[in-house]
Amino acid sequence: MANWNDLSVAFNTLREIDIAAIRAEAERPLAIVCVGSPRVCQTIAARLESGPQRYGTTGPSPIQLASLTTIIPDELRGIDLIVLGLDRNTRLSARELATIDRLAALALPTVVVVWGTALPADAGPLHPRVAHARLLVVPDPDAPEVDAQLAEAVLDRLPGELHLAAARRLPGLRAAVARQLINSVSFTNATYVLATALPSQIPIFNVPFAAADILVLTKNQAILVYRLSLAYGAPPDIRERLREVLPVIGGAFIWRQLARALVGLIPIWGVAPKVAIAYAGTYTTGMAAWRWFAEGEIVDQARLKELGSEALALGRARAAELIAAARSGSSQHMNRWRRLWEGIKARFRRPRKPLD
Repeated sequence: MANWNDLSVAFNTLREIDIAAIRAEAERPLAIVCVGSPRVCQTIAARLESGPQRYGTTGPSPIQLASLTTIIPDELRGIDLIVLGLDRNTRLSARELATIDRLAALALPTVVVVWGTALPADAGPLHPRVAHARLLVVPDPDAPEVDAQLAEAVLDRLPGELHLAAARRLPGLRAAVARQLINSVSFTNATYVLATALPSQIPIFNVPFAAADILVLTKNQAILVYRLSLAYGAPPDIRERLREVLPVIGGAFIWRQLARALVGLIPIWGVAPKVAIAYAGTYTTGMAAWRWFAEGEIVDQARLKELGSEALALGRARAAELIAAARSGSSQHMNRWRRLWEGIKARFRRPRKPLD
């Protein structure tokens, strides 16, 4: 269990981070318009607006419902996302098709949801009207995977800088955003360890010769925990969030001690285990924080160990991918330098004098 010393160290680490910028990102205004079949749009909005509300609502829904017969497309130029909801039982009129043409001309991020039907296998690509859109076909609206598919489709077209704000306002997006955050920061920490572990052997990115900086790993984990708290609608006061998730933050700093022992200067281990541990430690911390902010659950030691085993398996796979990519990039980099050097030598090589 973490103690107040952990809290002090955690806060000292977090106060060096631009918390205001993260908070501003989470509180950015967001506008989504769902246009099309009223029944389908109401269902889509209800699914995106439902989900874990442990901290209560964080403001009015950013989703506006509109009709294809009354909407004025030119008034939507500042909208962040258009969701076009189509019903299998409703045939579109010429006027509605013309409105879709005008919406498409705006070239805004768009998701087309075809509700309650399956497209034929030979349906081909989207109509040119909406070729830029993400298509989601929902044959069975009651299928358990539909909510996750809808969240994935929305996030696929919504600009990345709005994902945190969208999760904060739309609980139906929170699980998908949490997965994105955990995977992204775990990958970032693994990449950092790779870039700093053995630069003399893998000369990539011009990283100075240095061991993995544990402080960087810990800061990234702290940012991850704070972002997860904001995504789940928690009040943005960092001191209160730190006190609230003391067991989770404490776990992150216990991970720091593990990382110092295993990811530090132990050349005999090689690069791959260090990268895998950096990924696994961050992933486990993120998953524990996710459980807390979503359900108020403190992961027990048995489950934490299970999560760690799962994360280490993922970490090994990611380490293999990263190292393979680094070696490929290093080889190409060295070949370019070799060709450049040979060119320089050829240009300045003195011609030999002919023998008399």
